[in-house]
Amino acid sequence: MKTILCFGDSNTWGYMPKVDRPVLDATNRYPWGVRWTSLLDARLGDGYRVVEEGLNGRTTMFDCPMEDHRNGLKDIDVCLLTHNPIDMIVITLGTNDVKPAFNMSPYIIAHGIERLIARVRANLCGPGGKDPQILIVAPIRIGENVEKQWLGVEFDASSLRKDAMLAEEYRKVAEAQGVHFLDAGARITADPADCIHMNEEGHRLFAELVYEKIRAIEEEG
Repeated sequence: MKTILCFGDSNTWGYMPKVDRPVLDATNRYPWGVRWTSLLDARLGDGYRVVEEGLNGRTTMFDCPMEDHRNGLKDIDVCLLTHNPIDMIVITLGTNDVKPAFNMSPYIIAHGIERLIARVRANLCGPGGKDPQILIVAPIRIGENVEKQWLGVEFDASSLRKDAMLAEEYRKVAEAQGVHFLDAGARITADPADCIHMNEEGHRLFAELVYEKIRAIEEEG
């Protein structure tokens, strides 16, 4: 059985878009069967196991000033060791990195992706101690009205500008590192309810895009 590890943020965790800040964030999650990871698992069928490692607020490599344990670079080793051996890891991060609190350029954020790739390779967590396949997914696009929504306290106009530039920077990193790349934002924009999170249709489309990419990678051999 092949194991596919999905390492991401709230859109991998399954956070439901809301007009107002939910009182209990822990309950504001799409169920299994709606989340893109579960849809991917069903789409791939027998012979595959999709493992979701999504966390609200996770970044590529930055410590969050408001919440602990959000630094992806500090988390990824434990995830890799926990689920070893891994045939493929799907890394989809970056939305939280464009928050003004971090004040980071798209180039620096993409360097975070590069460092995550290095950690995956250093762990030798693929079958037989080899490297797993690595798929970098540029995140969905932030909605244009994010400043007017409740999440506008964390995102602003600079977030939108940086978000629009992430895919090209990620593409450069993927090509330089010889890993696979997919731009989810070319097809998916966040739900207008909060301009950050995917709705059910977004999860369905995200799963389909990743599924098609996985099949293409397998066909390449």
